[in-house]
Amino acid sequence: MALKMKNEVKIGILVAATITIFILGFNFLRGRGVFSSDKSYYTYYDNVQGLQEAAVVQLKGYAVGKVSKIELQPDRKIKVTFQLNKEIKVPKGTVAQLAAGDLISGTKLISLQMTNDPALLPPGSFIQGKASQGILDNLGDQVSPLVGVVQHTVVTLDTLLNTVNNIINDDTRKHLNSSFASLEVTLQQLSGLASQLNAQSGNLAGVISNANSITGNLASSNAKISNTLNNLETFSTSLNNAPIQQTVEELQRTAAALQGIVAKINDNNGSLGMMLSDKKLYNNLTSTLGSLDVLLTDLKAHPAKYINVSVFGRKAKD
Repeated sequence: MALKMKNEVKIGILVAATITIFILGFNFLRGRGVFSSDKSYYTYYDNVQGLQEAAVVQLKGYAVGKVSKIELQPDRKIKVTFQLNKEIKVPKGTVAQLAAGDLISGTKLISLQMTNDPALLPPGSFIQGKASQGILDNLGDQVSPLVGVVQHTVVTLDTLLNTVNNIINDDTRKHLNSSFASLEVTLQQLSGLASQLNAQSGNLAGVISNANSITGNLASSNAKISNTLNNLETFSTSLNNAPIQQTVEELQRTAAALQGIVAKINDNNGSLGMMLSDKKLYNNLTSTLGSLDVLLTDLKAHPAKYINVSVFGRKAKD
């Protein structure tokens, strides 16, 4: 029975020791030293987002303590109690400012801003709290929610890739391979076309040179072209100023007069018309002209027969 009691005592002692160690370890992780001689101070903040129990308390970047307790007060202020190493002396006017501890996670720590005042604050005193003001602190507040968004995006991309992997089966891969092969052939054809165009670059250069020569000739003949255009403009102005209408009217009157004359000639009642249309008159004129011709011939042959010449003023005998 005594042996059995000894075993129960041992088990009880072991359980008590385990619980004690667990409590001490838990408090140590929370920044509370049971057997330590650390000095305790407290402050107040309006917002302690990112600050947790056991957070580091720093002095110029060096860890000098830990946060031991965070409590919400009736006036909605947040009381933060922290422990400092026993060798740390806190002068009056010291400020406990919140600062970013990790840019990615957004955690906060307390940074002590000490003065040179020789008067010291005793343990358990109040230290003025100050909110974080640095760019890095604000950036940490913004990055912390962004990390969750990035994680969600990564999960979504992983799901999307798995879905695409399930969609792209063997048949789809074959079609893609065929498409890539066709694309490669097309690129080769384009390369060949580019080579042909490169080979014809000399001809294209000649055509461009001829075009430049033509434009040069046109430019050199610009004065002649301008002179020709000026002459055409002068001729057009002369035509515009000429009395064309008056000339046309005179031509019309002349044509009307000629038509009247022709009408009178064609009229058999007129003298000229009768002369042209009377056959007997024509014959008589022909006969008369024949007689005149005979007379002129005889006159030429025997002028003395028709002309009397007197040297001494008397008539010649027949």
